[in-house]
Amino acid sequence: MDELINSGLVSKQISNFVLILLRVSIIMMMLPIFSSKNIPAQYKIAFSVALAVLITPLVDFKLDSKEEIAITVFKETLLGMVIGGSARLVFYAADMAGQLMSNAMSLSIATSFDPEFGQSAEVSRFLGVLATLLFFIMDIHHDLVSVVVKSFEILPPGQINIDTLMINKIFGGSKIFTLALKLAAPVMVGMVVANLLLGLLYKAAPQINIMFVSFPIFLLVGLILMMFTMPIFFKVISEQFSNLKDVLYETLLIARP
Repeated sequence: MDELINSGLVSKQISNFVLILLRVSIIMMMLPIFSSKNIPAQYKIAFSVALAVLITPLVDFKLDSKEEIAITVFKETLLGMVIGGSARLVFYAADMAGQLMSNAMSLSIATSFDPEFGQSAEVSRFLGVLATLLFFIMDIHHDLVSVVVKSFEILPPGQINIDTLMINKIFGGSKIFTLALKLAAPVMVGMVVANLLLGLLYKAAPQINIMFVSFPIFLLVGLILMMFTMPIFFKVISEQFSNLKDVLYETLLIARP
């Protein structure tokens, strides 16, 4: 009799561990820095499994039928993607801002000379590195791990309201474009002014080959504007990182049934 009880408890713990590991691994796969290709997959798997092992004894939930298990797997996958994606919004915005700056500074002209080279992403990489450094300086990586652990207390597996979760995240996705415009606005406005001045110069001296003259001017003006607007970049990004933990908790509370 004791063996049957123990085997039932073991099988329950195993099923709970699998569902917990599913959420943890998907979140870790989506989180910034943790999902980087530079981190070996073995480390990611080991960290996810170790975290799931620690959480499993602390979380108690019960699933009755196979259909409920299938629905729970779907919900856990969706929740993990939403939490991980929400944590990466700042990095998505920084990448988009870099692309907007590159276009404004005419760095994307590389696609005209060499279509296989693709769109220039140097500015996006630079802003991404700065955001990553700020991410670690502010100790946000520890906050994200604590949110992952806390999520099982707020939302045990199987108790997720998908409707409210998806509606909130669909409308929340527009924040990426808004934040990207805030980051890229100084350089883009400066480039518009430079374009207007070069247009006046061309009208005054039509013999100037304005196309080739404009490239170094745009690059110089863009780099100078980026240098002087770095404090604004750090201020905006740090504010977003400071609010990230609260945003993720709000997302979990919204998804409660």
